[in-house]
Parts: sequence; structure tokens; C-alpha cells
Amino acid sequence: LSAYAQKALERLGVTVELGRAVTQLDADGVVFGEMHLPARTILWAAGVAASPAAEWLGASADRAGRVLVEPDLTVPGSPDIFVIGDTAHLSRPDGRPVPGVAPAAKQQGKHVAATIKARLAGDTAPRQFRYRHDGDLATIGKRAAAIDFGWIKLTGWLAWWLWGIAHIYFLIDFRNRLAVSLSWLWIYSTGQRSARLITQGDDDKT
Repeated sequence: LSAYAQKALERLGVTVELGRAVTQLDADGVVFGEMHLPARTILWAAGVAASPAAEWLGASADRAGRVLVEPDLTVPGSPDIFVIGDTAHLSRPDGRPVPGVAPAAKQQGKHVAATIKARLAGDTAPRQFRYRHDGDLATIGKRAAAIDFGWIKLTGWLAWWLWGIAHIYFLIDFRNRLAVSLSWLWIYSTGQRSARLITQGDDDKT
């Protein structure tokens, strides 16, 4: 799947550089490995640091700043404080951390809500969180995507349609689903997007 994703990106004109970490970003460009790439515009999409919740709470954190939580998503030594989502670090039984993705955060939110409800009803027994991984989906431009459900892996046109259907399905409210579906069908059939952003113009026209 990684090899497919790389080829799909290269077909779009993207130059893929592997094995060299970014060590510097500034107004002149990017430094990765021993190479300096001049650039006036940089889009960083490789993740960000967690919120400083660990610092606020005086709790232990991993190198990204995420709180090292107990199996029930509470802060060690503070059973009345829960931490979820991108701010929490919790390892699964196989040793890998629960990923910082929306489905994991939603599952954690439901777990914490159920725990609080149980406590209010008098049930204070520990409730261990168990993450259910439903699969990975990634889109790479028009008619290109990669899907990994564990038991099956898909790429190409079919994966792209399944990715779109999955994302529309999880939107809230029928009106949102309909609006996104029509917008995507317009983009797919015409190649034109329904919205454009103008962020800067000539000084005498701004």
C-alpha cells in the first residue's frame, strides 16, 4: 500500500523524499538530511505537538507531550480526571499506541461518558478502555486511494469510492451528507471545485 501511495503521488507530480528527517523550517525553505530546499510556502502535515495538558496536570507525558494515561483513560493518581483524543497516550495489548485519529477519540469519548454515568449510579469499578480498529482509509487524488481493513487491502478506483462513501456516511445530518455528495459529484464530473479562497491580492485592490 505504501508503494502504491508513492506511485500515485508521483503521478500527480509530487517528488517523494524518504529516509531524511526535516531538521529546520524557516523563511528561506526546508532543511532535511543534508539538503536545503528553497521555498516561500511550506505546508506542514506531519503532525503537531499535543496540547500542554500534561504540563497543566503535572502528569507524565511521552515525547510528543501526550499524557500517559491509565487503562481507563484517567490521569495516574487523579481518577477524576480523564484525558482522551490527541492528548492521551495509551498502549494497546500489542504494544502499539492507540492512534490519534477521530474514530479513536469518538470511542474514548463514549467510554468516558459511560464511565461517568456508571459512577453517578454508584458503580465505581474500573472500566478498561478497549480500542476497536476498523481499518485505515487514505485518498491520494482523484480515483486513487488505499484501504487496509486487515483482512482485505484495496487500492485504486474502488478504494476511492469506498473512501468517499465512508466519509459521507459518518457526517452528521442528512443535509450535510447531501451537500457534500452533490459537491463531490460536481467536482468529479466537471473537474471544478465549488469554492475558491483568495487570501491575498494586489495592494491597490485589497
